[in-house]
Amino acid sequence: MLMLASQGLTTTETAHRTGIPRSTMRDWRNGRGLRQPRERECPGHDASLLDGAWYAYLLGMYLGDGCISAYPRGVWRLRITLDAIYPGIVAECTAAVEAVADGRRAHALRRRDARVVEISNYWKHWPCLIPQHGKGPKHLRRIQLADWQRRIVAAHVEPFIRGLIHSDGTRIIATERKGRYVRRAPRYAFKNRSEDILELFRAACDGAGVHCTRASQTQIAIYSKAAVARLDEFVGPKA
Repeated sequence: MLMLASQGLTTTETAHRTGIPRSTMRDWRNGRGLRQPRERECPGHDASLLDGAWYAYLLGMYLGDGCISAYPRGVWRLRITLDAIYPGIVAECTAAVEAVADGRRAHALRRRDARVVEISNYWKHWPCLIPQHGKGPKHLRRIQLADWQRRIVAAHVEPFIRGLIHSDGTRIIATERKGRYVRRAPRYAFKNRSEDILELFRAACDGAGVHCTRASQTQIAIYSKAAVARLDEFVGPKA
């Protein structure tokens, strides 16, 4: 991204080449999201007071399609970028943000330049609630959960997986041909360029009793009948 910017490309051109949302590119160029929070701006929270299921879902959504940017006066903006063709996911993500942010309203913005909806919320406490924020793309930095986050995810592994699949996952109907025999079967896949996030997804699947397979360097697949049936219990087709 920095190399393309140094070549004189505009924010729109750089976003088109990299696939990174233009609003995220703009924040990086303006220096937002690069500063680390000061403790007085974001004091620690009592994790036991969080709604664990909503938090686990929102964490999964953030790891896939979220970012946190710094704004003046110690305010931070959480932004989740979603596909507008799935209004159910947009509504669920909005509810998750508002539940974790103590009922503060989440704003949904339909972008004009793409089929995209941005769910955002301005709050001073996002950095301590999602400490995985940092400088640059997630796949270029270390992503690890804090101990209190691991406890929440372990207790609410299903909504965590649901959030990850809603952000960077798919459910498809695959066609298998063996001679004249044709079989159509559902499959799941999760794709991310971060090795750390892929490992979080794999570990969560293991905790939920879902067998998964590393299909490629950036993708984990779930295709056995039992594993797909297990995911269908709490994920299912996107809507």
